[in-house]
Amino acid sequence: MIRSLLLVSLLAGGLWQIGQGGLVQVKALMGQLLLERAFAAADADEPVQIPWPGALSHPVARLHLPDRGIRRLVLDGANSPVLAWGPGMESGPNGHHLIAAHRDTHFRFLEHVEPGETMSVEWVDGSVEHWRVAEREVVDSRTTAIDMGLEADQLTLVTCYPFTATTSGGPLRLVLTLTPENGPLTTDHRLPKK
Repeated sequence: MIRSLLLVSLLAGGLWQIGQGGLVQVKALMGQLLLERAFAAADADEPVQIPWPGALSHPVARLHLPDRGIRRLVLDGANSPVLAWGPGMESGPNGHHLIAAHRDTHFRFLEHVEPGETMSVEWVDGSVEHWRVAEREVVDSRTTAIDMGLEADQLTLVTCYPFTATTSGGPLRLVLTLTPENGPLTTDHRLPKK
């Protein structure tokens, strides 16, 4: 009897853990589908389209890596609740944009991105910027800060590292620094301060 109860308890616990891990993946996928509708409805006149009642954020752009077939909607803000739904963006006062996402969902593909690769950012107003990866480095978040006040057009992509970590919350971050592919940008897409 005790042996059967122990077996059932272990089985239930294992199924619970599998379900929790799967829930993160399902949430990430469903969020992108609902956010896609909001992004499609947005335009220059009505850039903020709330994807569902009570949503914590809204899409501001789409990140596209054509050579890899990757398209990710990017949300306003880069705090933990927002990152559960997709990559999040913060903007500095002088044009520096930072996009962060989880390594095991939306930014898993960054494991393979190398300097020289190109990406584009499509904004909700329909304008598109083209970027090239200039640098790829792993930094320790305890000793390295990202300067959002840079006086240059720069796009920084950040995710946790390593991709094979079995636990989350470690101090290492993969940082990709991108520069405009065709010289200085002519548009200003700084997100409003909250």
